[in-house]
Amino acid sequence: MLLPPASRIPNFLFAEEMMAYDFGPNHPLKPERLQRTVSLLREEGVVEPIRPKPANRDDLLRVHSERYIDAVEHGVANTLFGIGTTDNPWVEGIHEKALWYVGGAVEAARKVKDGDQLAINISGGLHHAMRDKASGFCIYNDPAIMISILRERFDRVAYIDIDVHHGDGVEAIFDSDPNVMAISIHESGKTLFPGTGFLSDIGKAGTNVNVPLQAKTTSDVWLWAFREIVPRAIDRFNPQAIVLQMGTDPHFLDPLGHLQVTAQDWLEAVRVVRDFGLPVAACGGGGYNLTTVPRMWAAACMTLARIEVPEEIPERLQALLGAKHYFDPDHSTPLQIGMESAKEAVEFHRVNLKALPLA
Repeated sequence: MLLPPASRIPNFLFAEEMMAYDFGPNHPLKPERLQRTVSLLREEGVVEPIRPKPANRDDLLRVHSERYIDAVEHGVANTLFGIGTTDNPWVEGIHEKALWYVGGAVEAARKVKDGDQLAINISGGLHHAMRDKASGFCIYNDPAIMISILRERFDRVAYIDIDVHHGDGVEAIFDSDPNVMAISIHESGKTLFPGTGFLSDIGKAGTNVNVPLQAKTTSDVWLWAFREIVPRAIDRFNPQAIVLQMGTDPHFLDPLGHLQVTAQDWLEAVRVVRDFGLPVAACGGGGYNLTTVPRMWAAACMTLARIEVPEEIPERLQALLGAKHYFDPDHSTPLQIGMESAKEAVEFHRVNLKALPLA
């Protein structure tokens, strides 16, 4: 049963066509994670999805070049553009398929630009795509397009990325823009793709905030570093809106990362962002374990909308999702792993953010 409007997640963008963004059965990126998330939110009665239109060329040109869009649209499997690689194999019609998740991003960003406090495009978060190159399962960079749209109204926009991988594409696109702060907490590039996002990578404008953590960092340390650095960065930069990338792959069961974060501690970071009280355009991101992604994304969407997350997943979906509860049992891994790199990041940004010009 659908809950009353006041108890629903506002501006939740979804279309079945988003499921077509698929690199094949042997690829880690499974569209099923979207369907499972939407099914869970519908079963909880908290969403009535809004169907967006697919993006158009002008939307893509906000952050991508003509020659790159042409290469994708006309089927040029060329590693110069990152197409036809293991991560981004050539798929017939991938341009048209990608336009749907970008369309959700465009609509979500416009909702926030026009005055709404929250909008969510869970199919997006493809943060590795560069201006001229596909990378890391990402054809078009929808979070960057979100930022571009929000900048039409807001003087300063903060991008907060909690994916296990560094948000390199967004960072690169806005590297010289002093009005965009790109914050990314991730596993160190020493041990994980894309091999970037080190402490010293503050960007040409000095507004990149990277929090690289060593492999095996435990949940308590991850959350401590987030709480120590991100609120301080937001306070110093003073943005008027936020784009939040909600990759779930820091989770300890995710097969592509090496952090040990629990669903509840990851969700606490989402709650911190919500409590800044700023307009938020949120998107999905990484996440490759089908038992963790749907429950974490559903919990994040409810949290952003200030809806209490139930303890148990609806019984009808427990077998499908392979989980009974939204949150994890107490983690048996020893705590405090990774504290050395976390402390280094906290101290670095304690000094570096003081040098950032006040807004």
